[in-house]
Amino acid sequence: MRYILLTILLFLYFSNPGFSQAPDLRSLSSFALFTAAGAFDNLGSSSITGDIGTNTANVTGFLPGVVSGDIVETGNPVASQAASDISLIYSDLESTTCDSVIGTTLGSGQILTPKIYCLGGLSTLNGDLILDGQGNPNAVFIFKINGALTTSSLSSVSLINSASSDNVYWQINGQLEVSDNSIFRGIAAVNGAINLLESTSVEGRCLSIAGAISLHNNNVFFTPLIVPLPIELVSFEVEKNGSCNLLKWRVLSQKNNAEFSVEKTMDGVVFELIGNVDGAGTTIEEMEYYLIDVNVKQEINYYRIKQTDFDGKSVLFPMISVDNRKTEIHKDIIFITNLLGQEVSAFETGFVIFHYLDGTFSNINYKVNFE
Repeated sequence: MRYILLTILLFLYFSNPGFSQAPDLRSLSSFALFTAAGAFDNLGSSSITGDIGTNTANVTGFLPGVVSGDIVETGNPVASQAASDISLIYSDLESTTCDSVIGTTLGSGQILTPKIYCLGGLSTLNGDLILDGQGNPNAVFIFKINGALTTSSLSSVSLINSASSDNVYWQINGQLEVSDNSIFRGIAAVNGAINLLESTSVEGRCLSIAGAISLHNNNVFFTPLIVPLPIELVSFEVEKNGSCNLLKWRVLSQKNNAEFSVEKTMDGVVFELIGNVDGAGTTIEEMEYYLIDVNVKQEINYYRIKQTDFDGKSVLFPMISVDNRKTEIHKDIIFITNLLGQEVSAFETGFVIFHYLDGTFSNINYKVNFE
């Protein structure tokens, strides 16, 4: 009798949708946005926390978009591995067995509990879809959609009673389009394009096996990067100091902190290391750090901090910028003539011609002093 009871309990435990096995994200665990085959474009000041990339093209629009993470593009072995892994993730979700077949219109205050849901075709999300974790932080929701998914403007996926965006999965056999000012939560594995329209937010990840990614002033992040960090960074500033830039940052506490690395970029894609500064290990003492960039380009320079633990784990912090473009252009003058071509050798008032070392010249209404 005991064995029968134990068997029944085990059956109930593992058949409970709340204990469904979430797929392994493999190398995509650090990615917020990725496509295995497609372009990746951003318009506006999108903010992305996590890595982004594409395996077949280049990422454009960063800057003005900002990424707190790495950007990987075609030719990068990281992108190649991610492209392979997104296909496995998609297959894992596709192979799950449906618990419930539901209609293709989601939302309007609809409340769903942890299960594997199947939708038979093109689907829409209108208004608020509420996912109830029933007090189980490990509860898994899987939506298998045999078609595209489109949300209406101002729609949202809401999580209650311990439901987590890390445990909400969307397997979409078509494109995903999240409309203006909507909030989408969960991990989307998409067989098609990913379009995040104006001012939408994603708490989770959007990953495509084949399709372009298009962003428009969006905010994308996933929860593992917003857990308590090993340092409390309260300020990060850059000041122009002659031909150099002075970078300084202040931390309130540190835990297992090996070092800070300061990186610079001119385009938001390629970063170069400026220098490393030793961390203080573990301390609750407030500390301030400094680093000087002596190789400043006369452009807008963007900087970010990477903090690395003694165990090799690292965290990237948001970028800051400083405009090092010259407000005035100074050239070496060879000589100055008046409008008659005569070299001016004393005070001259009126139109004169400046002749520069680089062979150019300019007409200026000026008073010249050769003293």
